[in-house]
Amino acid sequence: MHILALTHLFYPARGGTELALQEWACTLAGKGHRLTVVTSNQITLEDFRNPLPNTTLSREELWKGIRIIRLSLSPGQRSILAKLGALALRSRLPGGDRIWFMNQLPYLPRMIRTACDLKPDLIYAVPFPTATIYYASVAARKLGCPWVIQPHLHVRDINASLETILRWIFPRASAILTNTWAEKNYLAQKGIPEKIIHPLGQGIDLDPLAGGEKGRFRNRYGLKDGPILLFLGRKVEHKGIDTILEAMPAIWKQNPETVLVLAGQSSPYFQNFFPAHPLFHDRHIICLDNFPDTDKADLLEACDVLILPSQVESFGVVFLEAWSKGKPVIGARIPAVEEMIRPEEDGLLVPYGDPQALSQAVVRLLKDPELRKAMGEKGRRKVFEKYEIAKVADQMEALFLSLCRS
Repeated sequence: MHILALTHLFYPARGGTELALQEWACTLAGKGHRLTVVTSNQITLEDFRNPLPNTTLSREELWKGIRIIRLSLSPGQRSILAKLGALALRSRLPGGDRIWFMNQLPYLPRMIRTACDLKPDLIYAVPFPTATIYYASVAARKLGCPWVIQPHLHVRDINASLETILRWIFPRASAILTNTWAEKNYLAQKGIPEKIIHPLGQGIDLDPLAGGEKGRFRNRYGLKDGPILLFLGRKVEHKGIDTILEAMPAIWKQNPETVLVLAGQSSPYFQNFFPAHPLFHDRHIICLDNFPDTDKADLLEACDVLILPSQVESFGVVFLEAWSKGKPVIGARIPAVEEMIRPEEDGLLVPYGDPQALSQAVVRLLKDPELRKAMGEKGRRKVFEKYEIAKVADQMEALFLSLCRS
């Protein structure tokens, strides 16, 4: 089976959406399927604002059995069309929403021609609301092949215009893969036929996280025996970094030697926000921007609690990564995360944007090592029983094969 994936960003870009695609694509490629990814030549979402030629990336390469084709963006053309699309959206004329969506990021209409030239058996598109989903729909119609959407929805971001687009294009797909039942129920409530919605979730490849030494991380940064709190993810707005920083003084009052590690891909938001924050120079905060993946196992082994009080999660792979190392987690009480974390069993939930609740949850876990151990072990068992990538990829393979046969 030849599977073609259309996405705005791919390896070496880092993020939950990118990682999810990498995980299952590598697994299916290892099972003998032909995998091609067509994407942009950019690394971060912020790069789309002023896309420049990227000399560090090959236009085409074979990576872990996956053929990657990167298309370059045309900044000037995109700028004009973006303005026209925004005008169409504001005009509220019939079809204005669709015009805006067709010219959304990444503006790469060549994806349609490229997809048709590749003649895949099935097209997969991710995420919503990128234009890759529109390109997939057009290419699949031209080729007469099935196509699949994995939207990775952030429900809080779905406004009236996006809901109109969603209702228009989602029913055209052969299948829609959701990360959670909450996401499936949301789509069903919006009128998307339930028979095409499949809540398969995401999986994790545990091999890259094998090993890891907490002592190595502590020695590298001169840390003693104090507890380590870890934020792991893209440092963008609404991920809860501001809440974490507001919670730290109360945490330090109870646990003065606690160290906070902020690890992940930086962003313009974080580069403006953090240097202006009163805690920017605090010796108990370690900021790791764009650290190598090879350091992740050490980082997870060293931490005592993973905290991700984010409002913009459609799943939360970092919870799986922490659980795989037997660590408890704290997340925000939003539908996707509520479905993943079982409060009092493998982690704790706090209201989004509530530093007092977050500090209380952290202090509780830091004071109770037995509770941390019990929660971490339950999380570890859950990962091995439910979220190993092989299990998720098998379900995805079966669905894709059934669509190609129908």
